[in-house]
Amino acid sequence: MADSVKSVRALARGLEVFKALQQQPAASLQDLHRDTGLSKPTLLRILKTLEEGGMARRSLGDGRYRVSANVRFFGRDLGEHDAIAEQAAPELDRLCRELLWPSDIAVYKDGAMEILETSRPQTPFLVNRGRMGYRVHMLMSAVGCAYLAFCSAGEREEILARLRHSDDPYDRKARNRAAVAAKLAECRRRGYATREPGYGWWLPGRGAEAIAVPVRQGRRVLAAINLTWVAGAVPLEQIVAAHLSRLQAAAAAIAARIPQSAAP
Repeated sequence: MADSVKSVRALARGLEVFKALQQQPAASLQDLHRDTGLSKPTLLRILKTLEEGGMARRSLGDGRYRVSANVRFFGRDLGEHDAIAEQAAPELDRLCRELLWPSDIAVYKDGAMEILETSRPQTPFLVNRGRMGYRVHMLMSAVGCAYLAFCSAGEREEILARLRHSDDPYDRKARNRAAVAAKLAECRRRGYATREPGYGWWLPGRGAEAIAVPVRQGRRVLAAINLTWVAGAVPLEQIVAAHLSRLQAAAAAIAARIPQSAAP
């Protein structure tokens, strides 16, 4: 009887694509076409089905496909950072559609902030697009200062101690304890952090500005989310007055979407 039952070809193709996704951290449509031999229109239909079923996701920042953080079988545990990136993506997309300027979400990792997801490809403005996985300095970036300002005192001192021993010129500010303490206290008072003037670049000859707020669950800081724009295009005060509350709401929404068990 079992030998007479026909297999479902569409399901078999879907499983083939899912297995191909399992073999690599992120895959482009061309990668999957090469690995499976399936046509791109077929792949797009399968990937859409996997996305709708919560099995796969397509990142905003690089357009590549990844296994969903909800999937924790076949011997692969994707971890908390995948969960944060996945749950942040819809909020980053929504924020960019509303405000036009893009946002990044970043987590602390080994002495710097690492960009997990970004809406830069979604903005109508010309910006540096290749940002996922990029690392920015703690005391120079808005996301780094937001994380330091709102994380626990113990974690803050541990990070700053590491920065004081760093050979990176951008970390030297950590050696001025009084200045750092005053800067982070000001961030807490205002409720947001800013990027150091001149840090980073956007267009040739023009820098970028940013504000950032923490993504928190209770007292724990999971990540930081920013809003960034071309320096000089809009005054900082105007951005804060018009958009800070929306950025804070996005951070709260992201925190609410992340399961407690997935939080770092």
